[in-house]
Amino acid sequence: MQVTVAERLDGQHVLLTGVTGFVGEALLQLLLREVPGVRVTVLVRPKGSTSAQARTEALLRKPIFADLADAAARVTVLAGDLADVPPLPADLDAVVHCAGDVSFDPPVDEGFRTNVVGTRDLLGRIRETGSDPHYVHISTAYVAGRRRGVIPEAPVDHDVDLDAELAWGLAQRTSIEHRSRTAYVLEAERKKAERTHSRAGLLTAAAATEAARKEWVKRELVRVGTERARSLGWTDCYTFTKALGERVVEAYAAEPHRVSIVRPSIIESALEKPYPGWIEGFKMAEPLILAYGRGELPDFPASADTVIDIVPVDHVVAAIVAVLANPPQPGAPDYLHVSSGGRNPVTFRRLYDTIRRYFDEHPFVGGERGAARLPDWRFAGAQTVERLLVTSERAHRVADYLVGHAPRSDRARDLARKLDQQGRRLEFLRRYLDIYHEYAVAELHFSDAHTLALFESLDPGDRQRFAFDTAVIDWEHYLGEVHCPAVTAPIRRMD
Repeated sequence: MQVTVAERLDGQHVLLTGVTGFVGEALLQLLLREVPGVRVTVLVRPKGSTSAQARTEALLRKPIFADLADAAARVTVLAGDLADVPPLPADLDAVVHCAGDVSFDPPVDEGFRTNVVGTRDLLGRIRETGSDPHYVHISTAYVAGRRRGVIPEAPVDHDVDLDAELAWGLAQRTSIEHRSRTAYVLEAERKKAERTHSRAGLLTAAAATEAARKEWVKRELVRVGTERARSLGWTDCYTFTKALGERVVEAYAAEPHRVSIVRPSIIESALEKPYPGWIEGFKMAEPLILAYGRGELPDFPASADTVIDIVPVDHVVAAIVAVLANPPQPGAPDYLHVSSGGRNPVTFRRLYDTIRRYFDEHPFVGGERGAARLPDWRFAGAQTVERLLVTSERAHRVADYLVGHAPRSDRARDLARKLDQQGRRLEFLRRYLDIYHEYAVAELHFSDAHTLALFESLDPGDRQRFAFDTAVIDWEHYLGEVHCPAVTAPIRRMD
């Protein structure tokens, strides 16, 4: 008779990080629901005047915890964060590290501080306990970067100097702050501010110049991180720093310790648990789905037959719990992809057709204009989409200049408002196309053989309680009947 997951974890003390985030919250809920014998400590940082305890209590009052009467009694709060990890309990059996910077384009120093330094400091605190808990590190399948073909569940092959890149990344804020104060940057921003605020006076223009300088620093920190990542073979700063974080974890595993590295692909709303469509915040696909439904995404820089690798969040956390219950040998870390593209691929054409069908049947209604007109995606290729966007941006700049120098009138003010709206739409398109272009052209196929073997090794009842075989997902049902209704519901309420 097989030992169940709940039996394996019965009586264990597990530390979770990142429980106020999307994956961490779902993981905490699943553990409390399906593993009644586990004891949980959560690392939560205070936020402003709200204590870590108060934040956790608010988390446990959310609807998905409503029927877990003993949740508060089973959860101990440890105040702290990755920037200042406190001493950990000495009796830990396992640690699941979900926390991290999940933005695709963080300022480079923040990406390194969270995904590399934070991981290193957490592992240092684990060493101090004197125990040997099973460490489960939540990474991303996209640490593979700009490679092509089948990606195995194994270490990423690269020879990047971790210490050199870390020192460089952490030094960038000081360097860029200094550059932002040079005459070259300040002159351009000051002249722009003085043109815009000429009627309000020079002090108003000076305040606008300083705000623009700070915004320039933020943009530059993102830009240099992205460029350094791509120069070394990664899509962006996020995947680059997550890959270097894995190197820190691998060094810890070699000491030796028990380590599992779980790599989900693109995580979206729940397929079934805690209920179909459960989602917290906007993830990767939501802004694009909403923009398409509003008629504001004319095309996308992907090939129709390119695979987009999506996994529901309940599959991800179910796999994490199964991994928790099956630690590897010390010094031999496990790597597991939680992905769909290898055995149940969904292409951009299939994604587009399903989302278009959903909005054809359930359109957004824009006031007097009626239903939003849906663009016809032609999948003309990244270069064509980029060329169209550049042409639109140039036309907008010319129109903005002409309206800005036209005599003041009601018509000019109306045109200025419309141009401002169009400018924000163009900024949205530029930001998201720049971020998602790399993922839209990726030719990665993540092997999940190890993950599937783990699933098939589970007790039959556990395969129902902890379902993470992505081959069973019906994409038309999930995307059209579960995911799209869930992500559009808040917008429909506001409309």
